[in-house]
Amino acid sequence: MPRKDLTNYTPKLSYKKKIGMVMFYLHRISGIILGLFFILHILSKGGYIEWFSNITANKIFKWFLILVISFHTLNGLRIIAMEFFYGAEKEIFPKQAVGVIILTIIILIIGFFAI
Repeated sequence: MPRKDLTNYTPKLSYKKKIGMVMFYLHRISGIILGLFFILHILSKGGYIEWFSNITANKIFKWFLILVISFHTLNGLRIIAMEFFYGAEKEIFPKQAVGVIILTIIILIIGFFAI
């Protein structure tokens, strides 16, 4: 039988919100993509796989990489702010998530013109 204090979560501290789960999964997926990119990048610079160098020269790939890096970084900073500065208790969780998405789009637009 589970403990009663572990089954009753306060709504302020739960991750049961829809936007929270979407951000959770996007953060995990972007982390996996970045990990695979770094492994393939190291292997291509070492000369072991040459086909990856052709893919990284593509502008669409660079645009996608800027999207993944900026989202993962900003969402990670949002998570740190929530953990250390009590962001979840102040009920600003949806505002933080929307802020991350807006900043990611701004960085994506700036990166698109810089490429």
